[in-house]
Formats: sequence, C-alpha cells, structure tokens
Amino acid sequence: MIKFIKFRVPALIFSLVILIFGLWYFLGSYIMPKNLDIGFFNPRGLNLGIDFQGGLVHQVTIYSGISSDEIREFANKSGLGSEVQQVVISDKKRIGKADSYLIKTIITKEEQEIINNNPDLTPAKFLNNRVKEFYGMIKAKYGETYILKGEELKKANLIYEDKITGEKIDLRTDEQKVLENVVKESENVISPVYSKSLRLQATLLMLFVLVVFLIYITFRFKFKYAVGAVFALIHDVLIIMGFITFIYLEFDYTIVAAILFIIGYSINDTIVIFDRVRENYSIMIDYSSKEVINTSINQSLSRTIITSFTTLLAVMALYIWGGPKINGFALTLIVGIFCGTYSSIFIAAPVVDSWDGIFMNKKAKLKELKKEGKKIVKEQAGEVEEKNVIGKTPEKISFSKKQLKKISSMKKKK
Repeated sequence: MIKFIKFRVPALIFSLVILIFGLWYFLGSYIMPKNLDIGFFNPRGLNLGIDFQGGLVHQVTIYSGISSDEIREFANKSGLGSEVQQVVISDKKRIGKADSYLIKTIITKEEQEIINNNPDLTPAKFLNNRVKEFYGMIKAKYGETYILKGEELKKANLIYEDKITGEKIDLRTDEQKVLENVVKESENVISPVYSKSLRLQATLLMLFVLVVFLIYITFRFKFKYAVGAVFALIHDVLIIMGFITFIYLEFDYTIVAAILFIIGYSINDTIVIFDRVRENYSIMIDYSSKEVINTSINQSLSRTIITSFTTLLAVMALYIWGGPKINGFALTLIVGIFCGTYSSIFIAAPVVDSWDGIFMNKKAKLKELKKEGKKIVKEQAGEVEEKNVIGKTPEKISFSKKQLKKISSMKKKK
C-alpha cells in the first residue's frame, strides 16, 4: 500500500518548478527585451510552423547531390531564409547521388503588407521569384540535368519501373535516362492572415475540450472530480508547451493533434482512478478520504502502469522508425504519456482530497454524527460538542447557526 497522498506536497513543488521553467521559456520572450542574453535560461518562445505563422514550405531534391551548408547558403542569398532540414533518403531508394531538403520560408509582416496592397499578388506568386532564383543558383553550379547510366540506371529501373520524378521522357534511351537535376517534390503556401485564424481556432479547440470534460465529469461523477481532472489536464498542457518551447520543436498542427491525444489519454486514466474512488467511498465508509483515495490508486496502479507502458512502446516505435516528419509528434506523445500518468495520481487525486478537506469537512462530520448515534449535539456559543461513549477526548467542531438548526431538527425527527 503506497501512500500517494502523503507525497502531494513534494509532487506539487516538483510540478511548480517544472511549470515555472516551462512558462519562462514559453512566455518570457514576450515580456523580456529581445536583446536579453542569459545563456541556458534565455527564453525562446514558440517555434511556430508554417500552419500558424504563414509562409512557404517546399521539398526539393537535387540528383547530383549537395551539402546542407551549401543549400542553406543558396536559400539565404535568394531570400528564402536559412531554415533548411535534410530529408533522409535510404540507400535502397536513392537515385543517383540524390539529396532532399525541406526549406521553410516565413512571410514577415512587412512582406504581407506588400501582398495586401497588391490585389493581383498572392503569397505563392510573391515567393515564386525567390524560388526560381534559388533553383537557378543550384543549376548554375551543378548543371540543369543529371544522366543515369550503368549501375545507377539499373538501380533506378528496379526502384521505378515507369517514369522517375523529373525525368525527360523524350530523351530516354536503353542506355540512359535524363533527369532534371533540381526537382520540386512538394510545396505548401499559407497566408499569414489565414495562419492567424488557425492559431485562434487551435486555442479555442483546446479550451473547448477542457470545458467539455469539466461538464462531462461533473455529470458523470461530481464537481470536485471535475475540478481535479481539469487541474491535471491544464498541468499536462502547460508542461508539454514548456517542453516544446525548451527544445524549440516546431509547433504545427501535428503537435496540436498530439496535445489533444494526451488530453484524452490523461482524462481516461484519471476517470479510471476516480471511478474506483467513488466505488470505494460507498464501501469504506469508516475510512478517511486520504485512505480511500490511496486504496483506490493502489488498486488501479497495475492497470495504469501496464496501459502506459504498452502505449509508450508503440509511440517509441513511431519516434525511432517514423521518420523526421513524425518525430515531433511522437516525442510530444512520449512526454505527454509520462505527464498524464503522473498527473492522474499526483495532481487529480490530491485535488479531490483537498476539496474534501476544505469544503466537505463539516458535512462529513455531520454525516458521522447522524450515523453513529453515540453523539450528543449541544448548542453552546455556536459550537457542537461531540461526546464519545467509550471515553475518548471530546472533539469540538464549529458550525453555523443554520447548520445547528438543521442538526437539531434531524435529531427531533429521529
């Protein structure tokens, strides 16, 4: 029997320390000077993705091969920025010496004003000239075409039976295939105006989920359980946001999906514990709230550990083998699973116990007086004196006049 409620103060201190650090990294950049430099503790702010910031993300493949430093230099010179991420191509699927990169370009407020002032100009058209200049720089150095011959041609024929991306069909022969050296694999352009509405929608979505859970658990259980569950969910969301900011993970719709998944996972774990707590309250009528909650957590502990462990195995597999596009999603889930399991035990359950201690103490004492039938209620200066027939030391409990009248009327009816 592990007395989890006993550790609520150390757990609260631990959570507060983590939350303070997370909020500092998350919100510090909005309230502190931009030139502030305090090393490790320097606030970063959210690394908003294109979905929430507006701009362009496109993937480009160079069959002749190119280093990440060089392509970053070309992107900078053409005005596309320096945010370049290499896409890993396995040796089995590599055509020629191909390297592939994701290039992220943010549209600034000044550039958006230029677009807004020109009705014929769109974000895609605005960035199109920069993309052409970028491709031109690569072609000027590495050539406009790449020719597959010999072993490279055999390997390409095994991988792609038909047309290869960027291939010039009219130049195909049995001995060679001619490819465009620089090929655009994909492109995604989002207006800053639209991305602003997406940010608002994502925020409202998470708030809506919290309110729905608050209402649901209030009807399903009681309001005190709903308060504990929502406290735990807010705790989880804030810690995840702090973690994302700390490692400067790109915040996009996949991260929003991960946070919503963790909210659902955490509330499920919390409801399992609360259901056992409610059941034990009707069985362990002679035990205190702390003992009931400790017993309930211990009874559901094996289920919690097994469920969290098996879910964690699946998510870790996603992180290891899912590739760079899904790594951020999987990493957020890993942190969230630990967070959700911890908060169900050390945040949600202690909140329920504290609620009982603050708001339900007098009602619990009143119920005990009615049930045992060994107490004598005595009205004297707004106090009730509890006398135990076995000879224990009397305990004085303060009640209001309204409560005293209620107790007296119940005694008369009895």
